[in-house]
Amino acid sequence: MKKAPFLFLLFISSLGWGQTFDSVVDFEMELSTLSDPTVAARAIEEGKIVILEGLMGDAVIRGSGAQTQVWVSIIGGAWIGKDEVRSFGCRLIFRGESWLEVFPETTPREPGPNYIPLGSRLLVAARVTDFDQEASLPIAEMVNFRVLD
Repeated sequence: MKKAPFLFLLFISSLGWGQTFDSVVDFEMELSTLSDPTVAARAIEEGKIVILEGLMGDAVIRGSGAQTQVWVSIIGGAWIGKDEVRSFGCRLIFRGESWLEVFPETTPREPGPNYIPLGSRLLVAARVTDFDQEASLPIAEMVNFRVLD
C-alpha cells in the first residue's frame, strides 16, 4: 500500500512534463533569420523563446527606477559566397536597475564583478516582442543569458 502514494506522486509530476521543449523554444530561428520582418512577425505571434548568439555591440539605458530598461545590441555575421559578409543583429531588453552595473552605457573606470564589456560573446534566450522597421532589427526581451568565452 505504500507504493500507491509514490506512484500517484510520480503520475502527477509527469503531467508537467507533457509539453515538449520544442513547444516552448524555437530552435530554427537565429539572428540571420530574424532579420526578415516576416520571420520576426511569426516569432512574435508564436511567442516562443529563441536562442540567439552574438557579440555585444552597445548598451543604452532608458527610463529610471522601476521602469529602467537596458537595451543591449548583439551582432553576428555570415559569409555569403567568397566576396560578401552580411551582418545581423537584435536589440535585447534587460528590465530593472540591476542591469545598470552589468551593462553600463560607458566603460567604468573600476568595473564591478558583474560587468560585461563590449564585444563579449553572448548566448541569449529571448522572446521576440517587436521589429524596428527603420533599423531592420528585431527587438526581444531577455529571458536568460550566458557570456561565452
